[in-house]
Amino acid sequence: MLAFAPFLLIALNDVLAQAPAGAPPPAPAAASAPPLEEGPCLDSSRAVPRVIASPLSRGMQIVRIDQVVSTATMMPGQVIGFLCTTQDGSTWLGERTAEYMSPASATAINQVLSSTHLPAENVKSFPPQSHYGVPTKLPQLFKVSVPQNSWGPLRIALTPCVAWPAGRPLPDPMM
Repeated sequence: MLAFAPFLLIALNDVLAQAPAGAPPPAPAAASAPPLEEGPCLDSSRAVPRVIASPLSRGMQIVRIDQVVSTATMMPGQVIGFLCTTQDGSTWLGERTAEYMSPASATAINQVLSSTHLPAENVKSFPPQSHYGVPTKLPQLFKVSVPQNSWGPLRIALTPCVAWPAGRPLPDPMM
């Protein structure tokens, strides 16, 4: 074993001698990076930086998704929905996709929606996404305002899930 040590040191020295002294750092990611559709929040109805609603503009692109987590005693720590934040600062509440939604979670997220929807919208619960297997094409996300001091009474917590990197320009929403 000790006989191989000098050979390894000589080989390592040769490799280090051939490397350029001031090697440039790796290039940053391209400005038009693909949407963040891998990793956490895959059961959200939208991905970062997709446009959340009309009109197609950078202001309506999602820049952050937080998990809405129940702190209720019957289902502590369970993700019941998502809070999406757009470039213009508005927040939108959405359910998990149907495969991950339970009746208890649907009840809990509907309580959050009925308490946090904007006064201009008369929405008390999420509409069904399909009826007898046929898509209803009803809205999946609703504009809400969730004051930070309301998390306790609503029995929820927000957990960061995915965000568009700060400083990276958003891609063109028309593409």
